[in-house]
Amino acid sequence: CMHRNDNLYLEQFAIDICNHFMTTFCQVAYVKAYVQEVPWQRLHEDGVPHIHSFICVPDGIRFCEAEQCRNGPLMVFAGIKDLKLMKTTQSGFEGFYKNEHTTLPERHDRILCGELFCKWSYGECKDFDFNCIWKKIRECILEAFAGPPDCGEYSPSYQKTVNCIQMFVLSRVSQVSSFLLMMFYFSNSEC
Repeated sequence: CMHRNDNLYLEQFAIDICNHFMTTFCQVAYVKAYVQEVPWQRLHEDGVPHIHSFICVPDGIRFCEAEQCRNGPLMVFAGIKDLKLMKTTQSGFEGFYKNEHTTLPERHDRILCGELFCKWSYGECKDFDFNCIWKKIRECILEAFAGPPDCGEYSPSYQKTVNCIQMFVLSRVSQVSSFLLMMFYFSNSEC
């Protein structure tokens, strides 16, 4: 895999680690590198950047993994974790299977709040711009979750929302060969 410009992205750094161990040490049979980027931003006071202080702004943590067996293909995965999302309307809980053990009533309008974890794999690694792909996937997740800014988009269930996000990403980002999404639901008191 190659990156398209001189910026070193997480994925390329993980790939470089794998390549280093595979080419430097003949006794190494398997390498797995995990890299994550914590979203730190410089503190500002009255518009002036602080000389040495930062704040963690948790709008999702970017991570990646690269792994390789000797004489095997290089596998690259990327993802987002700890991304908290909330819809205050346009979300329901209806149309689900019911039996004698069902206690929850259907709801047409409710708050949907959760924390998202997603991980995807790239197919055959070519000259990918990993940063551009990561940003596009994040935009797809937010668009599929929220819908248009002026009216939103109704979803009858959490499960439908998760499925729509997965399908939207796979339809828009051809470099992704598989996509796993988990969204941990929070009750209203946890939001």
